Amino acid sequence: MRILCFIPARAGSKSIKNKNLIKINSKPLIYYTIKFAKKIKNSFIFVSTDSRKILKYTNKLNLNNNYIRPKKLSGDSSPVIDALIDSLNWLKTNGKNFDVVILLQPTNPVRNIFEINKAINLFRKKNLDSLVSVTRMREHPYECIEIKKDQSFKFLKTNPNKKSSGRQDYKKNFFFIDGNFYISKVSFLLKYNKFIDSNTTKFFIQKSIWPIDIDYLEDIKVAKNFL
Repeated sequence: MRILCFIPARAGSKSIKNKNLIKINSKPLIYYTIKFAKKIKNSFIFVSTDSRKILKYTNKLNLNNNYIRPKKLSGDSSPVIDALIDSLNWLKTNGKNFDVVILLQPTNPVRNIFEINKAINLFRKKNLDSLVSVTRMREHPYECIEIKKDQSFKFLKTNPNKKSSGRQDYKKNFFFIDGNFYISKVSFLLKYNKFIDSNTTKFFIQKSIWPIDIDYLEDIKVAKNFL
């Protein structure tokens, strides 16, 4: 099984300037994902970036890559799948073909190698097409509401049993896609042009109860305690 560890790392970021290179415990954010990817056996690590600065840094970590992502695929609304397909085509022209892609986003710097090895083994054993990491929800889903401009609101999820609304009653059934990792066959990605398909994708439940996703400066403060 030829595995591509795909790390998307564009230069732009609305919430935190130069986010992928911002220092956390003296190391750039992207360092932690590259370091983790190197622990995945028999995989090829590929960083997709439109930044010469990011490219230069990743090559200091011995990735030896000279691909620069096209600007048209590097905007705020540019889908990651488009960047991945472009990278797969570029790699193919350079004699590198893959069966499986593991998407590792730099904004999720805290990962467990035992968890992902377990996921890879499950993916291989079950011959899955798509496997995505999820975490049990911390917030009570029956208390999530949508507030409109006129201050009217509605519950996003209603409780069918009003007498049973404690945390213990929902924690086994409600999860969110934490973005920690996505594992997909290349054939699946080329067919559906997305990472998740409701009829095909399976989910890997992580043990973590506090996954880290760097979107705001406050997230960096939390990440420092886990790295």
